[in-house]
Amino acid sequence: MKKKLFKYILPAAMVAGFLCFFFYDAIHYITNIDDSFNDEYVGKLGIVDAGKLFFSNINGRWFSHIITAIGFAFLKHNYTYYAIYVTAMMLLFVTSVSVLYRTYFHVFVRQEVSVKHSFAFAFVFTAALYFLLFVGRQEIWAWVSSANNHLLSVILCVFLFCLLLQENDSLLKTIAVVMLAAAIGGLNEVNSVCCVLAIMGLFLLQWYYYPQLHISKANMLLAVVVIGVSLSINVFSGGYESRMNGLPNFTLTQSIKNTVHTFALPLMQYRHLVLRLFALLCFLFFIGTNFSALKFSQKDIRVVAGLLVIIGVSFFLHCFILSDIVPARGEVWGYMLGLFILAIKAGRNPIG
Repeated sequence: MKKKLFKYILPAAMVAGFLCFFFYDAIHYITNIDDSFNDEYVGKLGIVDAGKLFFSNINGRWFSHIITAIGFAFLKHNYTYYAIYVTAMMLLFVTSVSVLYRTYFHVFVRQEVSVKHSFAFAFVFTAALYFLLFVGRQEIWAWVSSANNHLLSVILCVFLFCLLLQENDSLLKTIAVVMLAAAIGGLNEVNSVCCVLAIMGLFLLQWYYYPQLHISKANMLLAVVVIGVSLSINVFSGGYESRMNGLPNFTLTQSIKNTVHTFALPLMQYRHLVLRLFALLCFLFFIGTNFSALKFSQKDIRVVAGLLVIIGVSFFLHCFILSDIVPARGEVWGYMLGLFILAIKAGRNPIG
């Protein structure tokens, strides 16, 4: 009974709580200026002209604006449609985590995980992430324009890594890698940079530690190049220049302080500290963590240290660009990667 409580009942309760909060926020939509602006201009100008306006005058991010323009052309300021849209985005995130979980165990552990168990993991994983970033839940999950950029960039990064980790090689896979990489470069700039760093880390990981894996180095290098080209379209756009000119001057010292502040903020927000600890413990119970039996080789330490550096960079770059602490929508990539590291290093076996 005790095992069922910690392994199944508490994680299930956490997922239920996550879904209750998520759907409450989705149904009780809070109007924000970004969604109102995008909705109005797409209605007035149409998809193509609105996308051009957003790209040239707002903030670049060409792929985000294509998705946003198409999305609001159908949403038409209907809050019920908004709720359906963000629900679809949430389920896409869950699906991406599920696929990554199955891919990881298939490639690195040589174990097959059923679709049922991978989705169980993905829902518990998403619920834990939701409560860890609880303060910013609406700007991550219920803010349509934000989801079309920040959350979508994380989702596409996960799917890209699922493709890169697969050992089979085909023309269709290469085409999919190019398309995902191009889309990632047209979304959140910091996530794009950190995705490139993570791909380079995967390249080195396969080169030094897993030479037996038949992972395509050509696809990894191609993804880096395509993300770089796509990202340059953002950075050299009029919209990006306009956004950067509207930000305050930033300094290295202040950016480092803001990075430390961002990492410390979850502990400083006392009202939600218990909720975060509960979510983290539920996740640890669910993956079957046995800290007394944990052993880390030098290889494990190097790999984890490298991934933690990439997470740190993702926070620092946000602070450096914004001249402020990282907003919750900018933390998703780092928290997601950190939680996945915890799952694969502290978990005993595939769920089930």
